[in-house]
Amino acid sequence: MAQPLLLKFQGALMGTFAGDALGMPFEGVSVREIARRFGCVEEMEDARLGAGTYTDDTEMMIGLAETLVEHGRVQPESFAQNLVSNFNSDRGYGGGSLKVLKALKGGVSWEQAPKAAFAEGSMGNGAAMRIAPVGVLNHHDLDLLEKEAKISAKVTHTHPLGVEGAKLQALAVGLAAREDSKGKVDSARFLDELKIRMKEKSYGDALDCVARLLSKSYDPETVARELGNEVTALRSVPASIYCFLKFNGDFKKSVSEAVSLGGDTDTIGAMTGALAGARLGVDAIPAEWLDALENGEKGRDYVMELGRRLYETGNR
Repeated sequence: MAQPLLLKFQGALMGTFAGDALGMPFEGVSVREIARRFGCVEEMEDARLGAGTYTDDTEMMIGLAETLVEHGRVQPESFAQNLVSNFNSDRGYGGGSLKVLKALKGGVSWEQAPKAAFAEGSMGNGAAMRIAPVGVLNHHDLDLLEKEAKISAKVTHTHPLGVEGAKLQALAVGLAAREDSKGKVDSARFLDELKIRMKEKSYGDALDCVARLLSKSYDPETVARELGNEVTALRSVPASIYCFLKFNGDFKKSVSEAVSLGGDTDTIGAMTGALAGARLGVDAIPAEWLDALENGEKGRDYVMELGRRLYETGNR
């Protein structure tokens, strides 16, 4: 029988993959349209990339995990090279990411490349969506986790809100990995542990909003309006934490709820999947979802093995 912590490492990576793939066909679709057409999204739907296919979210997560396995920490030059080497233009990269990757490929240093997209840095969720490997690897040391999360974010994102969003998601993954996979997470305690580490007041306010929404039953449209379903980190990371805590103990319901919010569905699905997977382990991901995931050169089997190697990295 696999060790519980190994399953959590694999769950964080495969949860990112599964949530990304479930949300991919609905990216840009409104919360109302998803409710009207599907009710609750519970199956891998076909789309341009094919059912079960991952996007840039998972591709960048793979590059980060590969760096951590090789170096045992975030090595920015290595991570930047992995982002360039793994790049597949069919994965749906945003315009900002494309500019940064072009700069990196052209020889611009990782310190300077993020400015190719935005002079003041990106506020987007691109650093947060890929951060799960940092969270599980460093779950035992939250101070180190914060430091590593910031370094990994700054390869592409330098705006304080983009970096803080990645830090928040990484901390949430780390805390989720610490939780017992049985029973329920104490949502108030979980949110307090996150809030105390936030440097940006806007994120503390968003976590307060998560707590308020969890106190009653709200429809996805209200959640999307209050917490967001957008490409900025501030308007997506807290929404993912909400979906995780609302159904803590049920991977499928958490990720389905995330996708039902509409908007940036692949990323909110990926981040929610990372949280639920880190807490519950890979075995909590529905078998039919796992079976539907693409399995090419860096597909399902590769990511499962990458999770095992990351676990071994944390134990060497």
